[in-house]
Amino acid sequence: MGEVVLIITIIFGSVAITTLGCVWMGTSYFAKKKGLKKGATQREVEALHQKVNDVQQEIDVLKNEVKRLINIAKGVDE
Repeated sequence: MGEVVLIITIIFGSVAITTLGCVWMGTSYFAKKKGLKKGATQREVEALHQKVNDVQQEIDVLKNEVKRLINIAKGVDE
């Protein structure tokens, strides 16, 4: 009788471990899939940051050019 209980316990244990393993693999897969979507968004954010940096540099150049033009208009030599 004890041997039958042991065999049934082993079978149910194996089924439980297999089920938990499948659930874990499924959740890991969907977590990775969502992570890839976030990665694409991160690339887009980095591209926008680069564009903002470029615009800031252009604004700095324009500010310097406006200062130079104001000095020329006032007749001040550089």
